[in-house]
Amino acid sequence: MNPAVAAIITATALLAVLAARHGVARMAARSSVAARLHTLYTLVALLLALRLVAPWVSSTPVIIALMGVAAWLPIATLWLVEQLRCRHAPRPVKLLALVGAVGFSILAVTLGLVWSAAAALALAVYQLTMLAAMVALLASDRAELAPGERRTSDTVLLALLLTIPLAASDFTAVLPGLPVRGGAFAALLLAVATARLAAGDGAPGRLLADLAIAAGAGGIGVGIAFSALDGVSAIPAILIAAGGTAIAGLLLIVARAGSGSDATGLIAALAHAPADNLDTLIAAHPLLASGRLLGPAELAAYPDSSIARVVAFRVVSASTGDAETRDAARDLLDAFAATHLVRLSHTPPRLLAVAAGSLTAPALDDELALAARLIERAA
Repeated sequence: MNPAVAAIITATALLAVLAARHGVARMAARSSVAARLHTLYTLVALLLALRLVAPWVSSTPVIIALMGVAAWLPIATLWLVEQLRCRHAPRPVKLLALVGAVGFSILAVTLGLVWSAAAALALAVYQLTMLAAMVALLASDRAELAPGERRTSDTVLLALLLTIPLAASDFTAVLPGLPVRGGAFAALLLAVATARLAAGDGAPGRLLADLAIAAGAGGIGVGIAFSALDGVSAIPAILIAAGGTAIAGLLLIVARAGSGSDATGLIAALAHAPADNLDTLIAAHPLLASGRLLGPAELAAYPDSSIARVVAFRVVSASTGDAETRDAARDLLDAFAATHLVRLSHTPPRLLAVAAGSLTAPALDDELALAARLIERAA
C-alpha cells in the first residue's frame, strides 16, 4: 500500500475515533456501555496514533507499545459486549481474552524487536477468534433484550461482522499483496456505527445507509479523478476510493456530533397525542409504550425506604441522586431490564420502567422529565 495514502487513511480514522470518543465522553459517567466504549476508543486511538508514527520513528518503545495495545483491544471489546448483553461472557471466552492479552503483551516486551511472521499470524488468529466469539455472544439471547437494547446490540453486532474481514486484511502474513489494508477502516466503521447510537437514532439499517454514503463518496472521488486525468488505472482508483470513503466517514461523524439533533422525538409525540390521559400519553411514543408499569404489587418486594428515595425524582437512572438512591435504582433497573424509571405518581408509588438503549442521548433525561410532568398530571 502506498505509504502516503496509508498515512492519510490512518490519520483520518484517528480523527474520526477521537471525534467519536469525545461524543461518548459526556455519557460515560451515567452509562456503563458508554464508559466501556470510551475505553475502547482510547485504545483504538492510541493504536492508530502509534501506527501513524511507526514508519517514521525507528524506536523500540513504539514497536512494543503498538504490539501491546493490539493485544489488549480484544479484551476491551469483550467488556463492551458484556455490557451490551447485560451479562458476563462465558468463562472460557474471558479466560482466552485474558491469556491472549497478557501473553502477547509479554511477547511484545521480550521479543518486540524480532516480531516474527509466526507471532504476527498468532496475534491475527487470536484477534479474529475473539471477534468471532463476540459476534456469537451478541447474536445469542437477543429476545431477552428490550427493544432499545436490542437495537444497540444489533448495530454493534453488524459493525463487528463487517470488521472481521477488515481486520484480517491488516495482517500481511494472512493476506499479502493487498493494495489497501483494512485496520484503519475497521476503526472508522466502529466510530460511524456508534456515532449514530450516541446521537440516539442508531440502527443496523441506518449504519448500512451511512456506509453506503461513505462508499458512494469514494466512488465519486474515483469518477472525478477519471474525468480529470483521462482515465485511472486499477490500483490508483482503489487508493482514491479508499481515501474518499475514509474522509466521508469522518465527515459523517463530525456532522453527527455537531448537528445537536440528539432528541428522540418524545416531546413532539406527546404534544400531538390526541387526548390528555395516562394511557394515551404512554402510547404516544414507542419508548414509553414498550415500558413496563410498576405498581404497588411489583414494588412490594423492595423496602419502603428504597422506593421513597426513587420516587423522590421524576426520572431516575443509575446515576441519579446520592449513593443510596443509585443503589436502589440499580436494583429496580436491573430487575426490569430498564435504563430509566419514570414516576407516574408519588402516592401510591407507580413507575414506568423504560429501556432506552445502552447509549442514550444527553437530551433524553430532559425529555423524560418533561414527559413525566405531563403524565403525572394526567394520572
